[in-house]
Amino acid sequence: MENVMQELKAIMQDVKEANARVSEYTKEIDRGINVNHTDETVIKQDKINNLFYCLDDARFNMDRVQESLKDIHEKLDVLLDVVEYENIAKEIR
Repeated sequence: MENVMQELKAIMQDVKEANARVSEYTKEIDRGINVNHTDETVIKQDKINNLFYCLDDARFNMDRVQESLKDIHEKLDVLLDVVEYENIAKEIR
């Protein structure tokens, strides 16, 4: 059971890290939008190009978060299997 608790704590840390990355990525998106629209010296085509760059960067970052969430899900599946196995073993004893 000690191993289960340690694994849960590790998974909780993974979730916190993923959440922190999402927050940072959101700030990056906001900066890209705000900088792009507040600078009056930038021509329209450059604004469009900058927005597409920000959009592409955001898509890449969200893909990274999605991969992290898949990893977390897999760890939870393994942990659930361990707990179920331990419960079955306890019933047998």
